[in-house]
Amino acid sequence: MKKKYIFVLLLLISISVVLLGGTFFYVKLNNNQNDESDLLVMTSCNPVYLATVNVVGDADGVIVQNLSQPTTGCLHDYTLTTEDMKNLSKADVLVVNGGGMEGYLEDVVEAYPNLPIIDTFEAVEETYPVIIEEEAEEEEEDHDHVTDSEEHHHDSGVNSHIWMSEEIYAGQVQAIAEGLTAIDSSHAKLYASNADTFIDVMDSQIDTQGVDEALSGTNVAVLHEAFAYTAQSLGANVVATMDLDEERQVSAGEVSSFIDTIKENDVKIVLAEYDYGHAMGELITEQTEAKVVYLETLVHGDYSGLDYITVLNKNYAVIKNSL
Repeated sequence: MKKKYIFVLLLLISISVVLLGGTFFYVKLNNNQNDESDLLVMTSCNPVYLATVNVVGDADGVIVQNLSQPTTGCLHDYTLTTEDMKNLSKADVLVVNGGGMEGYLEDVVEAYPNLPIIDTFEAVEETYPVIIEEEAEEEEEDHDHVTDSEEHHHDSGVNSHIWMSEEIYAGQVQAIAEGLTAIDSSHAKLYASNADTFIDVMDSQIDTQGVDEALSGTNVAVLHEAFAYTAQSLGANVVATMDLDEERQVSAGEVSSFIDTIKENDVKIVLAEYDYGHAMGELITEQTEAKVVYLETLVHGDYSGLDYITVLNKNYAVIKNSL
């Protein structure tokens, strides 16, 4: 009987040792994954995230994390989640697109007044005069019923989808490298080198051959503001813009005017985003000779590495195949 008690006691001791050991290694592993000495860089959206991870590269002790993103909807109207706020409370810096794209930015500044913010739009605005002014919305009889979210789209007066221009995006990459250097000078040379390398890869791998030649000087229409920059990169003239999203209510008069503009300007290509432009795209196809092509904006989905280049090339290939 005594031996039985000793055996049970030894068994309990063994189990306790294993549990304590497991707990120790679990805590140690988690601490190693996000050490307090690490520099936590938060980014506001996929395009900015991709630029930042390429700038940071394999910098020791620097972690890049993207805020939660909506699977549908417009970034202008994105609301920070509880998880976002928790992550921001631990962040050392926040990198944003800027230009009014992040409608929640004032809330972040109010909640975390000491959090450094790298505003890439602000950094490139003066250097890149190719930044496009927003189209003024047509006056409608029911303009008093425009929602707050619709009004917010035009608060800044500029088209803030600047990442869709590879030229401006290169400026954003450089702005991120400089901004991170100001916060973390120990990796200054690495940030600068990584930024230059990424831009060189963009220059050599983004393929507009055949598309820019075909569209240069031609008239196009867009059903999403982001593609005004796509048209600009290809040298095309945007003669009609209808920025569609889940909050946008389009009147019959506006649709009629858009269709008329396409016909009058001999528009052959309309650039659209499928989720919100598909219904309008079908109408355009029925009533005009223009071809509607559906492109990606890099906002939705999961991206990593050199996916910026991959998506732009995919967009250009779609346009090329439609010509």
